[in-house]
Amino acid sequence: MEKQTGSRSFGAFNGVFVPTFLSIIGVILFLRLGYIVGEAGILGTIAIILLAISVTITTGLALSSITTNINIGGGGAYSIISKTLGLEIGGSIGIPLFFAQSLSVALYIFGFGEVWHFLFPLHNLTYVLVIVTLVLILLILISTRIAVRAQLFIFVLVFSSLIAVFLGTYWYAGASLVPLIGETKHMPFWGLFALFFPAVTGLMAGIGMSGELTNPKKQIPKGILTALGITTAIYITMVFFLANSATPAQLIGDSLIIAKLSILGPVVLLGILAATFSSALTTFVAAPRVLQALGENSLIPGGKFMSKKTSRGEPRNAIFITAALILFALFIGNLNSIAQVLTVIFLITYATINLSVLIEQTLGLVAFRPTFRVPRLVTLYGVLSSIAIIFLISVIGGFAAIFSIFLLYIYLTKRKLNQDEGDVRSGLFRAISRWAAKRAMSLPESSKHIWKPNVFVPVITTSTLSGNFPLIKSIVYPSGTMTVLGIKLTENLKKNPEEKNLTKNQIEDELNQLPNLVKKFGETNIFTSFSTVEAKDYTEALTITMGVLKSQVFPPNVLFLPFKPARIPIYSLRKIVNSAKKREIGLAIFDRHTEIGLGSEKDVHVWISPSELDKDFYAERFFDLALLIAYKVQTNWKGKIVIRMCVGKERHNEAKRYLQKIVYESRFPQNTEIKIEPTAFMKAVTDAEEGDLHIIPFRPDNLEKALKIAEIDNKSFLFVMDSTTEDVLA
Repeated sequence: MEKQTGSRSFGAFNGVFVPTFLSIIGVILFLRLGYIVGEAGILGTIAIILLAISVTITTGLALSSITTNINIGGGGAYSIISKTLGLEIGGSIGIPLFFAQSLSVALYIFGFGEVWHFLFPLHNLTYVLVIVTLVLILLILISTRIAVRAQLFIFVLVFSSLIAVFLGTYWYAGASLVPLIGETKHMPFWGLFALFFPAVTGLMAGIGMSGELTNPKKQIPKGILTALGITTAIYITMVFFLANSATPAQLIGDSLIIAKLSILGPVVLLGILAATFSSALTTFVAAPRVLQALGENSLIPGGKFMSKKTSRGEPRNAIFITAALILFALFIGNLNSIAQVLTVIFLITYATINLSVLIEQTLGLVAFRPTFRVPRLVTLYGVLSSIAIIFLISVIGGFAAIFSIFLLYIYLTKRKLNQDEGDVRSGLFRAISRWAAKRAMSLPESSKHIWKPNVFVPVITTSTLSGNFPLIKSIVYPSGTMTVLGIKLTENLKKNPEEKNLTKNQIEDELNQLPNLVKKFGETNIFTSFSTVEAKDYTEALTITMGVLKSQVFPPNVLFLPFKPARIPIYSLRKIVNSAKKREIGLAIFDRHTEIGLGSEKDVHVWISPSELDKDFYAERFFDLALLIAYKVQTNWKGKIVIRMCVGKERHNEAKRYLQKIVYESRFPQNTEIKIEPTAFMKAVTDAEEGDLHIIPFRPDNLEKALKIAEIDNKSFLFVMDSTTEDVLA
């Protein structure tokens, strides 16, 4: 026996099969199928039915698969899509789905009104439509359970009317009065398809009660697939009944031809009233639950108001909003026009449901292990066929619908929604990344042309990271990355280059704060990652980690040391420099002036060695990384680059031409300045204007020179060593 939990009290038959069956065997079957047969002919109509059913069955199979893998909440298709592809995509589909289901109710009420007006032509049709809507509202407000139980009685009436139809005359023994292929004089084939398709959207009503089912994983597949199989047989049988019982002109001109051809016309008319009323009731029960689920996740304005439920679990506020929308549709639309709008929206929903399952199948995630499995080709067909049919019906309408959903997605993305449960989007992007990584590794090396800063920042305390982040951001923004390594020192705590006497507990507390700080930096649109390492001393942590990171597909290419070079012993610094060089990782040591800092964040000065004048211009240089960093910083600071060189007066013109060629070949901004200093390097650096940042390129063999420059205490320096994997001329 199925266990009831909370308000969950419906089974596969009354909670899924009956709503699906009654929504499919409704207004289209009784009031529009005759018109379609008269226009499209026997084979044309069967083609429409089979095509529509094929899309619906693939979606039904996809729903059956995914519902046996996740816990479905309220909201039906919206819940499924949100749990798989995220709230943004779920909401961008769920909002139009709610409108579509509300319009579906109006469609069914219009059908009810047609039959009622035929029986009672003196009754005002507008009053009839409003009264029917009010009765539906009353039934739902009293109790959804009563509404669902009322469907069982309606199901019996509809089934009886079908029997009355098929027992009428000896149609099965007569000759066909309708051609195999119709002339489609009044409506094209895809227009007829759009008119028919709402018949099979009962699938959405079948899962609309997902929040009230005792065991959705078992009941949704069983109820949906059974209903689809039986209703498909009924529709095809009805095509032959109509074709063998009336001429095309009769079928096209009389929407109630089915009742007139049956053995018991009054019973059929009663069945049509019951079927259209039931379809309206079924969908009216489902639509507010989509709205209520949207409100719960704050996807729509007034979400708290929409999400409220009564003590019996009824979404009363959502019901009233839905009712207002239905009444509005009744006053401005008609059955045929509403049907075509519904078709496009439901096809987009079907495509998204199939896409959700296809992604899960393709990713090969361990978490995706449904007890009901379908082949990948099935869901792929569901996606492609749904999209293709949308544009076959109307290219303009298709683009308009998809563009509207895209705008909704952009709006919801900007809302930065909080989702309690995860979805498969990260897995999808990881799969794409793995594919891209494999492709990148199989292609010829081109690191110089595609170089972008991927900065590796080792820190012990949060204050070090915070104090240096402005410069790091200026280097990597917008397309670079930052990898932060939190170092937990177990020994040699006093050999801390950050010059902070910390205990082991203090270091651990600092490391615990780093993830939140890194996450905060990530919110500035910089891709950041974080990891920790435990080591005896700082140098050991760096050399080991650089070796590990270098083996990654996208390793860091700049090691950023956030301290003055003098804060670490020369032998330790040399070990770090040699390790970085060996692994082809650039090095940037930031010697930040305590008071000046980065000044006004405008000018960047790069000091080029005069030894470069004696080499071939296109030979290997050792200032490429320095210039690339200068360019990135200048771009973000909106300032200017000053390239400087110290040479004797006799080489002034030669140096100027060299630097001008660098500016030209490097495609640097036009406001880049060149300054030639006719004095000794140390004096020129000491006497130079403070600027905002002075970048000093160095080679491993002249590390001591960099340390000597660091003794100048009136500027902020960035000492930069090339990795040979970058090229400022590329």
